Amino acid sequence: MASLWKWRADDLDTIFKVINQGLMKKPYWVEYHDVYDDGTPVWNGEKSVFWNMLEQAYPEEWRQMMRRMMSKMEELGGLQKGTHQEKLMAFFDKYYFQVIGDFSSMLYNEDGKNYEQMKLAMLQGRYANDTDPLGQSLGNASSPERAWVKKRIQYMMSKYSFGDYDATTADGSITVRTSAQADGSSNSIVLRLTPALKLYPTIGYGTTAIRGARTDAGKPCEITVDINGTSDQQLSIKSADWLLDIGDWSGYVINGALSVIGKRLKRLKLGDADASKVKILISSLTLGNTVSLTEIDVQNIATLGGSLDLRNNYRLRSFLGKGTKLTEAHFADGGALEKVEYPETASYIELKNLDNLTNDNCDIRDCKGNVMSYFVAGCDQLQPIKKLTEILDAQQGQPNHALRYVRCVGFNETFSDGTMFDKLVRLVDGTYQGIDAEGQYGNDQYPVLDGTINLTTGAYRDSYDALMVHYPKLKLNIAKWWIRFEDPEVKRICVENWDKDGDGELSTEEAATVSSIGTAFKDLTLSSFSELAYFKGLTRIDNDCFMSVTINGKVIVPEGVKTLGRAVFMYAHVNVIDLPSTLMYIEERCFQEISCASLVVRASNPPVLYGYREFMFASIKDVYVPDTSIGLYKNAQDAGGYWKNMNYKPLSEYTLK
Repeated sequence: MASLWKWRADDLDTIFKVINQGLMKKPYWVEYHDVYDDGTPVWNGEKSVFWNMLEQAYPEEWRQMMRRMMSKMEELGGLQKGTHQEKLMAFFDKYYFQVIGDFSSMLYNEDGKNYEQMKLAMLQGRYANDTDPLGQSLGNASSPERAWVKKRIQYMMSKYSFGDYDATTADGSITVRTSAQADGSSNSIVLRLTPALKLYPTIGYGTTAIRGARTDAGKPCEITVDINGTSDQQLSIKSADWLLDIGDWSGYVINGALSVIGKRLKRLKLGDADASKVKILISSLTLGNTVSLTEIDVQNIATLGGSLDLRNNYRLRSFLGKGTKLTEAHFADGGALEKVEYPETASYIELKNLDNLTNDNCDIRDCKGNVMSYFVAGCDQLQPIKKLTEILDAQQGQPNHALRYVRCVGFNETFSDGTMFDKLVRLVDGTYQGIDAEGQYGNDQYPVLDGTINLTTGAYRDSYDALMVHYPKLKLNIAKWWIRFEDPEVKRICVENWDKDGDGELSTEEAATVSSIGTAFKDLTLSSFSELAYFKGLTRIDNDCFMSVTINGKVIVPEGVKTLGRAVFMYAHVNVIDLPSTLMYIEERCFQEISCASLVVRASNPPVLYGYREFMFASIKDVYVPDTSIGLYKNAQDAGGYWKNMNYKPLSEYTLK
């Protein structure tokens, strides 16, 4: 007989969100006296004298009865550990949703056919009822009903101050210690709570629950709390997980450590850009399960220090921390961060895979002199090298610079200032170290730079070479090479005369196009002019070019020069003169009365002398010539016999000096 009988679900309207006509129309926040849009009461018993008198005569008893009912439901549900929400949901699972398994999908389908037949009969006038037959054929509707019950539980707890909304429980609350303004300017605070669902926002003050008005989702609810005296009182925001916003707390006197929870919180405003408005005095801030936060403002909370862990806040878009004493703020790897303002005390910067963060919205102005660790990787719109050079500039005058550890990866930046290479070269002086991909120190001897730098202007080649030795993964695209002049006066003259593009530097290309340098350096005292070697367009050094100069270092005459003009070095005092292998002819009085420690002549054959006082009264200590050419120089024939009387040394010895 058992196989001939099956249980069937019947009359499934008016359960949870379903109304009597079979429509899923009833909201989770429905109460007595609510009406639909057309003015029809939700409850058929709206005009019941008994229920209305009962409600008016025993309002508090009604609330107490409801709390006892929910407490008993938790007990019957059988869940020993968990939140009040979970315990009440366990009750519905046990007595309602669990039985769905007793009704197979086939039975629901077969039952639906019966309702279809009744619908056809109704259309043919053979069946009459006050409800549409198809309105009774809803299947099990498990998923939407579970979602509805979950919201309904939260709503009912808020209405009757049960569970997380009870003043005596700390479960799910944001709890602080607060007091009135010390100056007596205010003896009350107004909390503005914005719920994620339509419910009754609630706070606990001491042992009293203060329930706000029934508030729509996304709309603020104001709750005023009268503060008695200046002594601390416990204030708690109930069921924080179901709030979108807890309002502006910058003007509240809140002390000690603050721990904030709320998985639906979108904004946390504890500080303000106007320091005079900030009264909050928290010493630390801890965030727990605040995964929906998009904004955090802790500006000008002068007592807030330590570190702030935001690595689970992937939706965070804005963090404003100026005016605090925070030393670290750790952001989510790959998060949505768009704006960050660091306080002066920040010593740790770590930004990973933040595609929306730009240079303008990454404010390190206050802290760049204190940054100790700098880690930026995969931030496509950020310019980490530019930020790094700002930090290096800010710490330039420090006896022991604060910055110690650097890692910049995945950048592609364009600069118009070639001197930034010189700033980066500081990183290889042995006082900086790298950071590995896991954020560990000590595994890389030098800072890690892995990316591309594009220069629309020039750069110094020696800086480039120094960088490439230590940063093989660094790609540099450079428009031109500048000449680094040892003597600033030499640079000034060269730039004034031959800087064609007006960038204040002389490039190797510009130097190579110079065909004559005239007498611009005559009678000057210089430290060095080895950079003359870049003037590869010269074929002749002009008459009197270096007459009466004093050069403590060296002069390197460029390859390609074939002739030294009249009196080029006459009366000069030069430590080293380096002549090219292309030199063929020396005109009259070129080295007359010169004082020179070393004259380097790279030409294999002795240059031809004009024949008139080329080396007259010259004081030249050593002359270096190619090793195989010493004999040629000693036997060279010239009118004054100058080549024969030099103190020759092999060029190889000069090279090794």
